[in-house]
Amino acid sequence: MADPSFFVMSALAQSSRWRVFELLLSATDKGLLQGEIAAALGVSKNLLSSHLKIMQAAGLVSSERNGREITYRATPQSAHVMATDILNAIANPNRRVQGH
Repeated sequence: MADPSFFVMSALAQSSRWRVFELLLSATDKGLLQGEIAAALGVSKNLLSSHLKIMQAAGLVSSERNGREITYRATPQSAHVMATDILNAIANPNRRVQGH
């Protein structure tokens, strides 16, 4: 099974998803509606929905339904863990990777 950081890196490697993550980080705890995100980034709601699903699976965003509206918020903890893993790998280049 892949390391959780791999899923975070994969999700953020796509430029539209990176832009969504940055936008949600700037929205802080209030979050943004899907339509607000789509309008701000100039993408369709259908395409955005696919991106948000991938990001949610990676633990990068959370959602809260209120009637027909869904508010999305960044959950940066997963990205923080990934960044820490990368920094540890750089600091300890001779560390053996599990499973190799």
